[in-house]
Amino acid sequence: MLNGKYLSAIITAAGSGNRMNSQINKPYLTIENKKIIELTLDKVSKIENFDEIILVIRKEDREIVEKILEKYPKKISYVFGSTTRELSTFEGLKALNKKCQLVLTHDGVRPFASLDLFKKVLEELKLYKAVISATKSKDTIKIVDENMLVDFTPNRDYVYNIQTPQAFDKKLLFSMYEKYVESEFKITDDSQLFEFFKRDIPVKVVDGEYSNIKITTKEDILFAKAYIKSLEDEEFYENRNRL
Repeated sequence: MLNGKYLSAIITAAGSGNRMNSQINKPYLTIENKKIIELTLDKVSKIENFDEIILVIRKEDREIVEKILEKYPKKISYVFGSTTRELSTFEGLKALNKKCQLVLTHDGVRPFASLDLFKKVLEELKLYKAVISATKSKDTIKIVDENMLVDFTPNRDYVYNIQTPQAFDKKLLFSMYEKYVESEFKITDDSQLFEFFKRDIPVKVVDGEYSNIKITTKEDILFAKAYIKSLEDEEFYENRNRL
């Protein structure tokens, strides 16, 4: 519950390993003895506010998911996704408990979002109907045309890289998804729906984390291994200093 409202989480893990060029679906790749989706669920399952957690998966991953979920609380269940990330999210929305009033969405292959980041997003959800996490762009961004010629350069002070977790008023998000599936629009994150259907409702941005990467390519795996090693080293030295 959050401020007395039923709070659900949707974790999308129905993508493929195409960009990874892997035979194994990305969420089930192993990094340092744990599958990526396990690293994500380890974090999300610690957040007591969630009344339910819905994992969206591919049908062919059912067996491996059921085995993984054996070690987690019963409030985590799964549904089958669709052909795209946004349509898979809609499948998750349709599976939510009828009591659900607020919903958080998160990519299953973003295992390094901190508990503090989830808490920041949920804290702002008490004030706003849509909250997203994002990091300020470190790079200069160029907008190009169909011929790969530069059109213009947006002011970097206002350019952010959008991440998950994101959180919303569930009824509002669901109604927009119903419109979306009947439209010709294309979105790449849930909050983009507000730009098409509810521009009068503000979308609040909270500072994300540069370590909160979406594991998509082989290079991301290298980063993930190095990041986990750095966390282990940090924990080792902290414990040693306590002795």
